[in-house]
Amino acid sequence: MRPRIVFILTIALSLYNSAFGFAQSVKDSKGPPPPNDTRTVQLPIDDNITILLIIGTLLGIYFLIKKYRSNDIPA
Repeated sequence: MRPRIVFILTIALSLYNSAFGFAQSVKDSKGPPPPNDTRTVQLPIDDNITILLIIGTLLGIYFLIKKYRSNDIPA
């Protein structure tokens, strides 16, 4: 069974790779268009990333504590 899976994955990945190779071919490409003169309001993406990391860590700790407390209760 394993050689069949390896063969299928090899064929699938080579087709995937060739599709991306053909998609990125350069034909009559002049580069990206120039930027617009009118700028819209830019949103700060990285300003509150530390707060999101702290919230994610606290949420992970909460779920770990909840999981281990539920396993410690004797039946």
